Amino acid sequence: MDDYIVMPKIKRMMMLAVLSLVFVAVGIFILSLSINEQFEGTLPAIIGGLSIAVFGLCFIYYIYVLIKREPALIISKEGIIDQSSYIAAGLVKWNEIEAIDFIHFSGQIYLGIFTFDRELIINRSSGVKRVLNVMNKGLLESQVNIPVKNLECSIDELVEAINQRWENAITTEG
Repeated sequence: MDDYIVMPKIKRMMMLAVLSLVFVAVGIFILSLSINEQFEGTLPAIIGGLSIAVFGLCFIYYIYVLIKREPALIISKEGIIDQSSYIAAGLVKWNEIEAIDFIHFSGQIYLGIFTFDRELIINRSSGVKRVLNVMNKGLLESQVNIPVKNLECSIDELVEAINQRWENAITTEG
């Protein structure tokens, strides 16, 4: 059975890049007002600096995704390869997956992958990605969370591709 490859939605990535750039501009504006003493205290300068740093990195990431044009998700006979975000899990093998479900969080639908080892993804990551994965674990119970809105496929197609390959992997294994 061939791999099921899902690309990221280009228009959505472009929109997120533009929004990131807007927040960088807002951060620059707040920081410049703070430097010119339009605001009292250091909090506005901190907010402006953090906005520039965080959304600047987001902008760079989305531009990278747009230029790179690699799949966001690959469903193969080995498992699910998540490349959908900066903290993407990479390959999660079928025998590591306990359950897969759709999770509604903060107005979005996520493909949630629950692994037998709750620390699997955190243990595979390091540095900033590890910190972000720990924070992600605090938000949702699933170990891998893929925003369905960012994928260039329907939920039905995604479910069918996962079910076929997962079932095939289970029957081949057993």
